[in-house]
Amino acid sequence: MPFTYTNDRQIYRLDYTAPNFTIEQLALEIDLDPISTKVTTQFVIDAIDQSVDEYEVRLHGSTELLLATITIDGKQLDSSEFIFDENDLLIIFTQGQHTVEIVNTINPSTNTELSGIYISNGMFCSDCEPQGFRNITYFPDRPDVMTRYRVTLRADQAYPVLLSNGNLIEEGLLENNRHYAIWEDPFPKPTYLFAIVAGNLAYIEDQHIRPNGSPVRLRVYADQKDIDRCDFAMKSLKKAMQWDEERFGLICDLDFYNIVAVDDFNGGAMENKGLNLFNTSCILASPETANDGDFTFVEAVVGHEYFHNWTGNRITLRDWFNLSLKESLTVFREQEFIGAEEHPGVRRVQDVNYLRTHQFPDDQGPLSHAVRPDTLGSIENIYTTTTYEKGAEIIRLYQTILGKAGFDRGFARYIKEFDGQAVTVDDFYQAMKAENPRLFDHFMLWYSQRGTPIVKASTEYHPDKRELRLSLKQYLFDPVTKESKQPMPIPVSYALFSQTGELLLEETFTLTTHQQCLVFHNIDAEPIISLLRGFSAPVMLDYDYSFRELQTLIAYETDYFSKWEALQNLILKVIFARDMTLDQMSEIIGNAVEPLFDYAYEDPAFCAQMLTIPDEGYYLGLMEVEDIFYLRNIRQTIVRYVATRFQDRWLKLYQDFQKDDAESRAIKNIALKFITSLEEYQYLLPEQYYQSSNMTDIGSALKCAVWQNIPEKQAMLDDFYERYQHYSTLIDRWFSVQESDPNLTLEMLDKIVEHPAFTRNNPNRVRAIVGAVGKNRYALAKVGAPLYQWIANEILEIDRINSITAAKLVTPFTKVARLQEPLQSEVIEIIHTMLKAPNISNNLFDQLKRIVQ
Repeated sequence: MPFTYTNDRQIYRLDYTAPNFTIEQLALEIDLDPISTKVTTQFVIDAIDQSVDEYEVRLHGSTELLLATITIDGKQLDSSEFIFDENDLLIIFTQGQHTVEIVNTINPSTNTELSGIYISNGMFCSDCEPQGFRNITYFPDRPDVMTRYRVTLRADQAYPVLLSNGNLIEEGLLENNRHYAIWEDPFPKPTYLFAIVAGNLAYIEDQHIRPNGSPVRLRVYADQKDIDRCDFAMKSLKKAMQWDEERFGLICDLDFYNIVAVDDFNGGAMENKGLNLFNTSCILASPETANDGDFTFVEAVVGHEYFHNWTGNRITLRDWFNLSLKESLTVFREQEFIGAEEHPGVRRVQDVNYLRTHQFPDDQGPLSHAVRPDTLGSIENIYTTTTYEKGAEIIRLYQTILGKAGFDRGFARYIKEFDGQAVTVDDFYQAMKAENPRLFDHFMLWYSQRGTPIVKASTEYHPDKRELRLSLKQYLFDPVTKESKQPMPIPVSYALFSQTGELLLEETFTLTTHQQCLVFHNIDAEPIISLLRGFSAPVMLDYDYSFRELQTLIAYETDYFSKWEALQNLILKVIFARDMTLDQMSEIIGNAVEPLFDYAYEDPAFCAQMLTIPDEGYYLGLMEVEDIFYLRNIRQTIVRYVATRFQDRWLKLYQDFQKDDAESRAIKNIALKFITSLEEYQYLLPEQYYQSSNMTDIGSALKCAVWQNIPEKQAMLDDFYERYQHYSTLIDRWFSVQESDPNLTLEMLDKIVEHPAFTRNNPNRVRAIVGAVGKNRYALAKVGAPLYQWIANEILEIDRINSITAAKLVTPFTKVARLQEPLQSEVIEIIHTMLKAPNISNNLFDQLKRIVQ
């Protein structure tokens, strides 16, 4: 029986109204104190429409603020001269300029939401995106109000480093063992880009030389114990700055650029103008404490936040419905940067695999939303893979359809035309359209229609006419209403191969209507077609390849993605072929894998990617009703068959790639996973674990030991904790490995909760434990409703501390429609019970309500 809930808050994109005032300069004085921080805010406000006699202004606030005084033009207001609307202040201003001063206090020590100014590991820091500034002071906390900031920080000298946005203007000593620093940002910015840091921090310093010869001073700050793990981040920053100059002609506009590592952070990092704040998991890296994937991740996140300097900061968003404007464009730029720095095929495959494993299920589930939605229940809940990763694929569509030169012209026009403004995705489209008139008028449907399009393809070869006909149809159904949606422009990159693997033709065709047909002439023999090369559009492809066609593409396809995809399609075809025996399935996959042993010596990095079996979540997402036990049985059988059939070759790979480079480690650890699925080779796991000095090999051995449940597993886990207990990022990983154990039980979780390193106050720790349990699909199916109840209880506990983090943990509940009975009904009841919890946050309520309604 459906429930009706009354505290449903919705905001609508079409309700947007532009601000009726301007604020050119904002002066903030922040006297930092852990218990009572005094904030003095001063600004001059003026009406945009000079013909009005008076106008109302909303100054956003929150329950975090304790108001002391409001003064306008030197006169202190009494309570009858302003209105409290929930937590906001409403003030009526008359025509002309007015100087406003507001004094309030906040308590950073109790700010467990980590939004606004809070304390992390003895350091004052801030996070204001999307609406954290209202937790600091009363002000129009909206992204289309852009102003210049002058910030004065005062603090005890126990916090020797005082940082804010822009350039350091002045610093000095005060009475009572205090000191101050004044920072001024010459560029107008919205409130969400404001930031401060105060703490006892160490730093490393370098510089970047701009094309005109002038330097930018670069610093990375961290706790003293972590500073030796910041060198790679500095190198990544310098690479990103150089790449942005060369690829897009975008030059850093500040003389000082600072990065700070923060232990407690809701997201990955924050692009505050000139003062980037990073979750420690995204900035600290050394071979002893980070694996090879972590290094790439750090480089990507550092690049991402720097690239925001232009796509997000200099040009920002008009409203939060247009979040994708800055995030999707910057993710695309980040992907291009890493693709240029790393193996391009590996990076593209990883990006697509992440999209299909995480975003595709979201796009087909109850939390599905358009890249630019029309309504929101909580702004925090738009920070999703749809906004970021699917949005980035839409930006890539521009480049695929228009070509690199056309995309670059449109991008340059966008930067030139909208620099210093708060705009929308429509403005980006118009810039592209102005430089490329052939851009399709219905392109913007990619932003307004939710769900993943399906492209169904079929081919017919007519030998008498020497003709091949390719039929393409597109379908898109709203995942919630099930309504059929409008056709969108879908570029389909394809190639024709001969039966012996010769490349005959490669082109891109854009499917613009529901159905279109291509005819290829003078084709002497039936070819093999490779569709959606490079993953040319974020769609699901429905094309019935034969096993022989897939094996040919695995061997001869020159496009990295399509070569990898051919093997994935072969595995899928086998897994879902219910009329085949396990022996038949295993033999087909074994035959496809065999040529890759030689390929490993030609291209070890990409071969390792080829041999990585995708996450079970991707396969489960293709099932109408999840059957993890069927999937796990087939997967384990195939892995053991391939391991047994080629055990000598796996051992040779393992031995031949004992080299100290990322490519060799990638192949070596793939070989380790396969060969240790056989009990007689599991001695290699503790051997590699104890003999290795880099985290890639240590972590791979430990994870395999947990998954294979070897006798030495607990001793290895105990040793890992003993060795790395002072590294918070590694203890997060230690927890996560245990929570991903397929043999996970409630008793094991009880011990985890009692562990002294367990805490609900740190988002990284919460994600490592509760988040990891939610991803353990096998344990969820095996333990059933009690494990879902455990997750629900934890989410509600965390919601009282940090609703932003709590709302991100509901992912396992979004799969409820595909669960088998009676588990489905039991989980639905758990969700309804959560919705009726007292004082549930709006962030969490919004997520759960959408799941059950």
